[in-house]
Amino acid sequence: MSNSIGKKISFWTLVKGSITIPTLQRDYIYGAGTEKTETVLNNILDTFKKAFESGQEETLDFVYGSESKAKEFMPLDGQQRLTTLYLLHYYAALIAKYPEGYTKDDEEKNFATLNKFSYATRNCTIAFCNQLLITKYREVREVVLNSDEGAENVISEYLKDLDDFRGSFYTDPSVMSMLVVLDRIHQKFCGMDYLWERLTSDDCPINFYQLDFGIFDLSDDLYNKMNSRGKPLTGFEIFKAKMHKQIKKQDKQKADNIAIKLDTDWMQYIWETLGYTQDLKTVDPAYMWFLKNMFRFFDYVSGHRKQQFDKLDDNCLLANMSSSWRVRAMENVFDTFASKSEAIPNTIREDYNGFIAECVKSDMHNNRMLLLYAIYLGLFYALEENEFIYRYRHVRNVTNNSSDIIREDFMYLLLVDVTHLMQGKLLCMATPQKLNNNSWVEEQEKDRHREVWNRLFIYEDITEINGTLNAFAAGLNENKSLDLGNADFVDKLTARLEKAARFFSETSLEEHDRRSVLLSLGSYAIAKYKEPQYRYFGVIKGSWQNFTGYHRYDECQNIMNVIDKIDLSRSITSYVGDTSNVTTENWRYYAIKYAAQITVAYRKPDYGYMYFFGVDAMSPYDDQKGYLDVAILQSSYYSSSNVVWKMLHRLLELRCSNKYHMFLYHLGGDQILLSKIAQEAKLNIQADGWHLIGIATGTLDSSGIQYTLIANHQDEVLDEEDNVVTPSQLVDCLVNHELGKDYIEEGEVLLEKLSVTFPSLTK
Repeated sequence: MSNSIGKKISFWTLVKGSITIPTLQRDYIYGAGTEKTETVLNNILDTFKKAFESGQEETLDFVYGSESKAKEFMPLDGQQRLTTLYLLHYYAALIAKYPEGYTKDDEEKNFATLNKFSYATRNCTIAFCNQLLITKYREVREVVLNSDEGAENVISEYLKDLDDFRGSFYTDPSVMSMLVVLDRIHQKFCGMDYLWERLTSDDCPINFYQLDFGIFDLSDDLYNKMNSRGKPLTGFEIFKAKMHKQIKKQDKQKADNIAIKLDTDWMQYIWETLGYTQDLKTVDPAYMWFLKNMFRFFDYVSGHRKQQFDKLDDNCLLANMSSSWRVRAMENVFDTFASKSEAIPNTIREDYNGFIAECVKSDMHNNRMLLLYAIYLGLFYALEENEFIYRYRHVRNVTNNSSDIIREDFMYLLLVDVTHLMQGKLLCMATPQKLNNNSWVEEQEKDRHREVWNRLFIYEDITEINGTLNAFAAGLNENKSLDLGNADFVDKLTARLEKAARFFSETSLEEHDRRSVLLSLGSYAIAKYKEPQYRYFGVIKGSWQNFTGYHRYDECQNIMNVIDKIDLSRSITSYVGDTSNVTTENWRYYAIKYAAQITVAYRKPDYGYMYFFGVDAMSPYDDQKGYLDVAILQSSYYSSSNVVWKMLHRLLELRCSNKYHMFLYHLGGDQILLSKIAQEAKLNIQADGWHLIGIATGTLDSSGIQYTLIANHQDEVLDEEDNVVTPSQLVDCLVNHELGKDYIEEGEVLLEKLSVTFPSLTK
């Protein structure tokens, strides 16, 4: 090997400047006991012994690495050989025959120098090397010097018997391997008390070439050298080599500096985000995901409406690393997160951990990328903690209420808005570039009254409230907007928010229970924006953010009226199923009482039931208006062809279909078919009661069912095509509803009577 690729150096010379095995190196394995490691260990120890006995130089190939910020040499190749040399030097120092005049202080300095060799992989490996071997060297020496020549397991048995030998050492493969190698060194080198003098001399026969990243070309040369040793680079190592080559075209010094950071400080940061996993195979993919997300972010910052590259290929590298500003930006992003992430306020850290976890395993969602960017800016600008918290909250709140806007083709504008917010320009800008304008105005009001806003943090942090408080201002002032400078308004707002918080914090409630609670207090239906004929309820967790935020729905006053009725002296759970304030003639009675059963009709969590705008006026009951023709939706809109049932039809089917042959057409039909009675037999609910259609009146008489004939079967009626409809299809008999009775219970009685006359109706 030519001296042109590095300088020849001994272990003793190198360790004087400190050697730290990096966190991401594998375990020390020469003492693992496998057939392969046994061969390697025997060969290297024989090589050492031969060199000392013959005096011939033995060069152990090369060791390459780089210098850390702490001026420690961090080897990225050669860990196994360096560790073996460390153990050999330790043993040599134990049995050394020092020359005359050598003092105890000199001896302690030798072991202090050896203590500059350290493992950063696990705490217990560090403890074993630096706290056990070094601090106990005198005791170990006595054991070694008093042992029989050729004795096995001398050092390991002594160390394992010490109280200082931790239980965790047994689970550390490196520690257990070191014990084996120390015992083998003792067997092979016992009595060679001149070892220390030879190892620490200027002409030590054991040496290697040290390759420093600052000198060695990391691209083509490194690739060729490593492959010539039969150790192919991983895909990520090849990527890094190509990156170095591309950056070097602009600035060699910067390329070398970045190459070192990629394998030291930045690698440490990626490993930290993975929770210091011992599954090191996951680190390189995480690194590449981080870079991929970063390059995608650079595309948006550059004004692109779409990310330019789906994978980290040569074209992606060329586009990103041939741009000097992107190289600087990459360095800034990594340096900022790697060195300053401890400055993230505790109230934001959970968000940050979630964003980074996503960033290193998949393509980031656009909204989460915006929030991670906000955290990066907070660190980059070195914001004071409180200012960091306020500005990040503004970003979080506005992005949460801009979900219908946060799309890839708008990211380049959204990032500008986030930048302005984190720069503290909220009050200087009347409108955002793209984020929700109404939410922006709300955040301006909060920023003008930070002391008041701070007291409201606990409410806007509630998941269902989702960072916007403006909806809770409905009815509290003429403007229907926040007025945090008005003490009376703030008191009323806080009282309402406290009731909402009590409702949402009741974790024992299922989704249908929450709906039951609210409906027991009143109707909180919200009209779809610009479509007042459709009034929705939806599922609380999936829809509440839409109800209270700046999204698709209108008329938040309805929700606030219901929240205002919550009695804080009463438990929230006591409202579940409480129909005391609503009559059986109102659809809400059934949504409250049978909430859990109606819920099974949903296919997706954000669908629910709805009723039509204006139908209250058609209700024959004036005391509590509320029509019974309520639909259960399984689609995001209502039409005659989508999956929709009237609520009471669906309830009766759910409760009785296991007992009777009954069929509710699930593709828009709203009548229950009773085909076991007659092909045309149907059951249909109206506000005046259950209608039996297509069943002869004589049959109803024999069943003991009291009814009112609505359509005379002798009448000749034409259909839409002017065909005569047969009399059996015209029979429509009303079973009158008894005021105050439960429609479902009336329907169950009706089916029971029919089953007596028609046994085939019963399953």
